[in-house]
Amino acid sequence: MTTHSVSAESVLGELRRVAEIAAGILDGDQVRRIVHEQAMHYIANPDPNFIYLSGDYFDVDQQLFLRTKKLLLRLERLGKVTMNAAVWVPVPGQDAVTLALHNGPYHRYYTFGIERLATPPEMKEVLETGTIVSVPPSDDKNLATVLAPVRDSLGDVVGVVELTAPLDAPPPAWS
Repeated sequence: MTTHSVSAESVLGELRRVAEIAAGILDGDQVRRIVHEQAMHYIANPDPNFIYLSGDYFDVDQQLFLRTKKLLLRLERLGKVTMNAAVWVPVPGQDAVTLALHNGPYHRYYTFGIERLATPPEMKEVLETGTIVSVPPSDDKNLATVLAPVRDSLGDVVGVVELTAPLDAPPPAWS
């Protein structure tokens, strides 16, 4: 076993520990209401003549957004490794997800400016089974990721929390 895989396994273990906490405390009823209905409509039904319209109409419930963002920041601090968190919600009527909110630079799925993303197989598994899924590093991304379900008060999975940590040491602050 190489040092890289041992490191990845330990990081995934730590992410999984925090993901179990996140799955237990994130409120799916609130997460479901972060992105306003009108904003979700434009994400689900983009206008080809106005490609940035969904970004212009990306309205959120500020209280729920900030409350959830702060909760994610607290969860990130619980870890013994540097990590960032994001919350993804399904786009109604499509096999796609959209980002409700995120913290920090480390994300496996998010790239700047995306309004929706075809649901990755790992997220699909979380949404369908409600289990926590570990995603090991890939050749192009040296990141460890764990995905956990976000449940509403009825126990239905309404979103996915992504916890991602870099496996490379961060650069010095002065670089």
